[in-house]
Amino acid sequence: MEYLIIDITEHQVTAARFEISGRSAALGGAASFPLDNENDLAAVAAKIAEGISGSPRVVICLPPALFAQRVVELPLTDLRKVREVLPAHLQGEIALPAEEVVFDALPAGDGTYLALWAKRSEIAHPVDVFREAGCEPQIVSSAPFAWPSLPGILLDCAVSDGSALAIIAEGRLSFVRSFDAADPYKQLRATLSALEMAGTRLPQQLIVFGEQAESLAGGGDLPLEAELLQLPDDLVLMFRNEDTFQQLAGLHAVARACHAGSLPDFRRGDLAWSTGDARLRKKLIVTAILATLVVLLLFVSKGLQYRSARADIASLNVSISSIYREIFPTRTKAVDELSEVKGEIRKLSGSENSSSVLDVLRQLAEAKGTTINGLFEAEVEGRTLRVKGDARSAQSVNEFKSALSGLMTRVDVGEIKSRPDGTASFSLSGTLKESAR
Repeated sequence: MEYLIIDITEHQVTAARFEISGRSAALGGAASFPLDNENDLAAVAAKIAEGISGSPRVVICLPPALFAQRVVELPLTDLRKVREVLPAHLQGEIALPAEEVVFDALPAGDGTYLALWAKRSEIAHPVDVFREAGCEPQIVSSAPFAWPSLPGILLDCAVSDGSALAIIAEGRLSFVRSFDAADPYKQLRATLSALEMAGTRLPQQLIVFGEQAESLAGGGDLPLEAELLQLPDDLVLMFRNEDTFQQLAGLHAVARACHAGSLPDFRRGDLAWSTGDARLRKKLIVTAILATLVVLLLFVSKGLQYRSARADIASLNVSISSIYREIFPTRTKAVDELSEVKGEIRKLSGSENSSSVLDVLRQLAEAKGTTINGLFEAEVEGRTLRVKGDARSAQSVNEFKSALSGLMTRVDVGEIKSRPDGTASFSLSGTLKESAR
């Protein structure tokens, strides 16, 4: 998954593109843009939108000073339900009406949650700016909320980059406070001292990173021992050098937290990101239309196959009826011509003398030659064979009789009826030879 992380501060906008996949990560590029009278947020947003390729997930990180926080105890384990009850739970304890505030929460351990909120207008403004520029953010948050995902930090530690201080307990964010740019070191020392005096159990280690890391770590009079965040060996190829790591470590943590689903998101309620839902609905509609077309084409194809099969069956029935009339010209139309023809074939092929009967019929066909127009009836009963047919002439009948001498021992020609065109119908009978049986 590709993430475009855009970090907005008072004087600068930093954009970095990361590709996160399982435990691996890649840096696709990074750029910084100053914010001044000549380059306002809209102009910077337009420049960032021009350089976008593909479809990364856009995440905007606003300054931590825009967010307030408080630890609350709720008898709930579902974070979604915690978000739903926060407005009512904190009503009266915050200066703004609940309808003007956007809430989110993070689990802080031991049944407590770190409630976070910001003004709806301060969330909506950058969303509108980047939407008009063509790179609408899907998530709006702040970088310190992702510091538990910084590479190489302890489960219990304090973290600061000069813009805020975060206390991480058991790998979870339990406290966040933003600093102004006047004297971050002094504010860091004062905040840690105040927490210590208030009885808060401070971790043993303070980890600093970012452009002000060296100045924060070099003061020497902090309540905690300060240590510079080190570039892990497995990230050397991605960040290349220590300076790049210090500048982009926070944004890398945001991409990690976003990929893990642990980054709080303040695009909720009427500010919720709906472009993705619209795209999904459009894809689902297109998919449904294509599926409907496939089903219709399937039904049409099956209909055409059924129609073709019916036409083939009707043609086959006509052919069977025609063959039946040729085989049995004197019979009335049968209920099932095919079954009757099969029955007659079984009678011929199923009896003991089936092969001899078929041989006799074959020899009759060979003996008739070309002078006999056709044999329309042949009956074998025992050794007696009776034949009726049409011949070209009476002489052809005598020639046919002579041709049957090899098949029959005695041939008797019945009545020969001559026709005006010279052809004649005849009948003959005889006794089959033993060798023909």
